[in-house]
Order: sequence, then C-alpha cells, then structure tokens
Amino acid sequence: MAMDVEVRPARRSDRAPLMSFIKDVWGGHDYIPRVWDRWIADKVNRMYVVAADGVPVGMNRVRFMEDGSAWFEGARVHPSYRGRGLGSMLGAHSMKVARGLGIATYRLTSGSRNHTAHRQIARMRFKEIARFSVYDPPKRHRASGSAERVKEGAAVEAYRGIRGTREYRLGRGVFWHNFGAAALTPDVVRRLVREGAVWRTGAAFAVARYGGEGALWEQVCFIGGPPSDAVKLAKAMMGRRKAAARWVFVPQGSPIIHALRTARFERSYSNILFERRAAKG
Repeated sequence: MAMDVEVRPARRSDRAPLMSFIKDVWGGHDYIPRVWDRWIADKVNRMYVVAADGVPVGMNRVRFMEDGSAWFEGARVHPSYRGRGLGSMLGAHSMKVARGLGIATYRLTSGSRNHTAHRQIARMRFKEIARFSVYDPPKRHRASGSAERVKEGAAVEAYRGIRGTREYRLGRGVFWHNFGAAALTPDVVRRLVREGAVWRTGAAFAVARYGGEGALWEQVCFIGGPPSDAVKLAKAMMGRRKAAARWVFVPQGSPIIHALRTARFERSYSNILFERRAAKG
C-alpha cells in the first residue's frame, strides 16, 4: 500500500514521535534530544520533518553558515522506513529551500565508516571533497606554552598565512565548529579575527572556538602550518576552559597528524566532508 508522504517544517509536537526512535541512535547517545528545544525555537535556521500517513518518521536541519553556504545536519529516519527514499526527500527539500534563498553551496558530513549513509549521500549527488581526523589531547592535559592571538590589523596576513598551509589545501579551505564546516574566505577570517578566534605560534595558524551541541566543547576548528609549530599551538589551545570534549580537526594526509600522535594526542573519530553545488543558470 502506498504511503502518503510529505516534507514540512518541524513542529514542537513532533518531538515525542521522533524521539521515540532517535533515543536509540548511537547506543542512546545521540545529541538530537539535547538540542531539539533549541533547534525548534531557532528563527534563523530551518528544521524539517518527513511524515508518512501523518506520522513524523524522519527529520533534518538546514544551518546557514558564515560563508553563505547551507549545512545539512541531524538527518534521522525511523528504522522501519529506511530504504524508501525519505532521507533523499528531506535532502531535496532542503536544497530547494536553500536555492530559493540564493544559496548555491551545500555541505554535510558523515562518519568515515557509515557506508549506508554514503550511498544515500551519493544518490543526492553530493561528492566527497575531503576527509578529516579529530584528535583528543592527552588525558588531564592543561594548556601549555604560549600562542599569540591575531589582532584585527593583521587579518589579511592571517588569511594569507592560513591559505598558504598544506592543511588549507587538503581540507578544501574549511574550518569546523559544532559538527559543521564553512569556508575560510577573507571575510570569514576577518570576522573570526574580530571574534578573537584566530591564533598563531611561529608559522602555524589555528582557529579555536568554544561551543557545542548540548554540551560545551573546546575546538581547534582549523590548524595548519609546520608540524612542530602546529603541535605547540594545539597544546596551547587545549585545556584553557572547562569542556565536555576537546577536539583538534586535521585533514587526512597532513603531517601534523604524526606530530600530534607523537605528542600523545589520540584519534577520536574520522569523518568525510561532502559537497554539492547548484547548477548555474
């Protein structure tokens, strides 16, 4: 029997039916239940639900990023409804909304081992553009060494320094924050410098932010430059504040990874960055 399926904006009343299955995702450690109330109250970004015969059985969220791109996240579909194209419907609807707002670049991420998700992402014609590993500092690590905060007058120099790193090229020029990635354009770097989020040690640069989704995280969102300087910078950035987690994002293929491992940083997880651009015209 055919289902009556629709994609619509999420409602507060969708919480209970969605959480009835989301609570079991990732062994009961999914972050969606912790952020639902904030997401549903958000007037800037968008959250959508796919309903089958009137019952909410899936969701996703579109976040509008600092570089003018759209980030797709929080995609969940009830196990009994997977394989029926509902995830692709949510993605297609989100791209339509973004296009209507003049947004032409769409990105999302998936764990490197989530091959089922990768197949569905490929069906939506997203392409892998980079892979990243995320490293935790040693246990009981405290900030050590020194780092220089980049001042507003040096924003152009900082952008040139960041753009000149191998990590910028390997990571397709993005920085990560709260599971989302945005391009380090000149305007974005300028705003990050104003925010006080851009740091340097020697010839290495980092973007460091404090945030999270349902918990507070200390995040080195981008790091690039000579490995010896980069490790010193990572050590200085980690452990400055109380945090539920501390992460350093590094594109795979970077020699900084070996330097971090030598300094007893441990890999937490790896993910893939996917991107699709709207057709011109």
